[in-house]
Amino acid sequence: MKKYVILFLFVAVSLTSVACVKLGSEPLDKRFYQITSTRNAPAVETGYDIVLKVRRLSISQLYNTRELIYRGQNGRIESDFYNTFFIPPADMLTSELRAWIRGSALFSHIIEPGSMVVPDLTLEGVVNALYGDYSLDTPAAVVEMQFFMVDETSANNDIIFSKTYSERIPMAESSATALVQAMTTGVHTIYTNLETDLISAGLKK
Repeated sequence: MKKYVILFLFVAVSLTSVACVKLGSEPLDKRFYQITSTRNAPAVETGYDIVLKVRRLSISQLYNTRELIYRGQNGRIESDFYNTFFIPPADMLTSELRAWIRGSALFSHIIEPGSMVVPDLTLEGVVNALYGDYSLDTPAAVVEMQFFMVDETSANNDIIFSKTYSERIPMAESSATALVQAMTTGVHTIYTNLETDLISAGLKK
């Protein structure tokens, strides 16, 4: 019996050693990215005396993943296990949107869902596209978002603003880093245009 126990322990230690060597010899080289769209322009001189609630952005299920998404020819689509966003893209883009609008001083207060403050207006958005397009000779980042402004003071929660923004940013190379940089440019352009359109909308309580 003692002989079998010794043999079992030897095999167990050997398997553990092999597993450790296998896991330790070839570490996964994963890279994590973040889309950071910083608003550098001065705050608007005359904002709205409006409390705005900014909901979490929703995102198409095709792009609802931390892994970077690539589209190729003939409808081929791939996800990149080794190159990912650090947090889910919907959370990341929502955080950037709230920071952008808050920095613009376009509204008197920016609140989030769960706040006890009653908003005048609510901004909702959908990310319809967020991927790298490699189907043509020149690769490009594609970003598309749709926004709705809802009047919370109206009886039927009327939609008083709605617009879709789409950007295609060519890339000099096909690397993951270049793709995220191009995506960042696209998001920056969309948020800039959204701010401009909200200023022009003449929103009221």
